Amino acid sequence: MKFIVLFQDKKIPVEITKNNGDYCLTLNGKTLSVNAIRPDRQTLSLLVNGKSYEVGLEKKGSSYSIYFFNDTVQLELFEARKFKAKEVTRKFTQTGPLKVVSPMPGKIIKIAVTENAPVTEGDSLIIMEAMKMQNELKAPRTGIVKRIHVKEGEPVLPFQTLVILE
Repeated sequence: MKFIVLFQDKKIPVEITKNNGDYCLTLNGKTLSVNAIRPDRQTLSLLVNGKSYEVGLEKKGSSYSIYFFNDTVQLELFEARKFKAKEVTRKFTQTGPLKVVSPMPGKIIKIAVTENAPVTEGDSLIIMEAMKMQNELKAPRTGIVKRIHVKEGEPVLPFQTLVILE
């Protein structure tokens, strides 16, 4: 599975695959073999390329605090496709109409809003299916749904306008 890690204003692509009970983590072109055990809710015991580490872990939404020795690392973790959807639909300006577009080809599963309905940033607008996975497209800013350009069950293309917010 592919992820994007936001760390110190950098986007770092990460791929994690399961291999014989362990995980293969590819990050910045380097592959690591990781065995992870969670002895309790806030602790991870890791064996990374044969070296043992124990870290504290605190999760709030997509944000993680990792406690390692006397240091704390803050990062955000997103599934790569959801991150791309978030980037494609993010706000470019605070005023005026904003098109929310499809981040990839797929099919509209559910439309969660109606025209002229007020929405708050982060509210669900549309659920679409792509590559047998459902993706939730959220409002990139607070506004009013001016127009819905698609119907449930309809196929969509990448960058096709789905909703216009004002």
